[in-house]
Amino acid sequence: MLHLLLPFTHGIDGPAITYALALARRRGATLILLSLIHLRERSDKQAVRWEDVQQSTDVLEFTQQKAARMGIPIQRVELYTRHPVHSIRAFAQEMECAGIILFVRGGAGVLLATHEVKQLLEDRRYPLYVTNLPVSKPWFPLPRWCSGWLREK
Repeated sequence: MLHLLLPFTHGIDGPAITYALALARRRGATLILLSLIHLRERSDKQAVRWEDVQQSTDVLEFTQQKAARMGIPIQRVELYTRHPVHSIRAFAQEMECAGIILFVRGGAGVLLATHEVKQLLEDRRYPLYVTNLPVSKPWFPLPRWCSGWLREK
């Protein structure tokens, strides 16, 4: 069975997840969603931020439900780590993934921090599927809307 790896450290993004699921469907692959929760280096503080755990749970559930609706097989993995990029590489190798899916939007990482995306791009050992997502534009120009609303008052 073919596996594609979708790593996640922060920032749930529906269009990116939908694209990754569609890519897995086109390739006839199982999508492995690897949610990495960063462990802090310092022992005097809480090792894990509660917000990180909650966001991991949210992205795992969101992706599971979306995959079920689309009929795409996925595996959910949650991993606590001090070195997310190293863990992504090791996991991809261990699971013999056919590739790692990465997203950027406006020069910034999506689902991963920008520096994590850059580190993964520097390593040529693993096939990468890199997608530059369009920058979403607001439906209406907020300053114009606000100024019109303020004039009416």
